[in-house]
Amino acid sequence: MGIAEVLTIVFIVLKLTNVIAWSWWLVLLPAIISFSIYALILVMKLVMVMIAVVAVKKRKEL
Repeated sequence: MGIAEVLTIVFIVLKLTNVIAWSWWLVLLPAIISFSIYALILVMKLVMVMIAVVAVKKRKEL
């Protein structure tokens, strides 16, 4: 587990025990940010693979 997951669990426990009065989107923000970063990295990798495939196809045509 990374720090984002640990923070999310800690914030959820604190919210459910009424220690903090934050809104749920703030409580889940570490998980949202972490998921967004992972999704962005995945999209970047897919774009890189697509570029490589197109480059190989162009090279074969020559």
